Amino acid sequence: MGKLREERFIIKVVEMHYKQGMSQLEIGKKLNVSRTTISRTLAQARKEGYVQIKINYPDGAMTSTETILEEKFHLKEAVIACVKDGEDLSEEIAFYASDYILRTLKNHMTLALTRGVTLQKTVECLAKDVRLRFLKVDDVKVVPLMATTNIPLTAEKSFRLAYSNYLIDEVAKIINGNGYQLLAPQYVTSSEIKEHFLNEASVKEVMDLARAADVAVMGIGTVDQNSAIINAKLIPVEEFERMQEKGGTGEILSHVVNKDGELIEDDFEGRLISLSLEDLKKIPIRVGVAYGMEKKDAILSVLKGQLINVLITDDNVAEYLAKV
Repeated sequence: MGKLREERFIIKVVEMHYKQGMSQLEIGKKLNVSRTTISRTLAQARKEGYVQIKINYPDGAMTSTETILEEKFHLKEAVIACVKDGEDLSEEIAFYASDYILRTLKNHMTLALTRGVTLQKTVECLAKDVRLRFLKVDDVKVVPLMATTNIPLTAEKSFRLAYSNYLIDEVAKIINGNGYQLLAPQYVTSSEIKEHFLNEASVKEVMDLARAADVAVMGIGTVDQNSAIINAKLIPVEEFERMQEKGGTGEILSHVVNKDGELIEDDFEGRLISLSLEDLKKIPIRVGVAYGMEKKDAILSVLKGQLINVLITDDNVAEYLAKV
């Protein structure tokens, strides 16, 4: 085929496919060639510049920044929420987190969760999702990643709900799965007491389920006076202050890490009943859900430590992470 004839054929195929919307099979039948020939011709058209694909992103789309974060921090996926003036960012984040849970649900899997205000909003959003009526998954286990503590009556009601066993049971109910509880305090008075709890059959069983989880969805906290854990009065403030002095930057599963995502060595660890960071890293999909510029350094520390491999955050934090 001469050069001009070849070009004419390529342009004809391109016009039929991209302008007229014909499938490769339809074009092949019309031009009396195989579908494979049409496929190769379209590939050649893109390679030689006959076709240039331009994506018109809608206003507010953050797809390119998502790709930057995925490559920079070796993430399976980055999801960036954008809101217009007057819209609630926490609702948008909760939607994306609940959407991710629904996307990943499969038969016979184990879903592990932390607690917290962001997770509570995620559960509320999940409960309202219309896709639930079409959801058919069997034998999904829902487990906590850490033990729980009775929150003082003086703490706000929102914290009492967010840090209770309610979230695990509620998610199990929503997806028609099986909920499990770690019947132990999150924070105990000595390492000996911690070992006693971990050796209890009922506690060990749930910790083993958490270790074997397919997906973990977690909040990320700061290590300062505005920490949700401190506001909920789960852990004495002097504990976090001490670890902040040691370089504590971020908190995940109540473990405190430095700016590089390394665990802060402290007596506190010996009294915390929570899945270890080593075991966390073995979970295939680890979703971190956190937003707000006050959390930017905490989120960065967790990313540097590769403690999460999916990030759901807002556009301001995303832009910071892309440039830092």
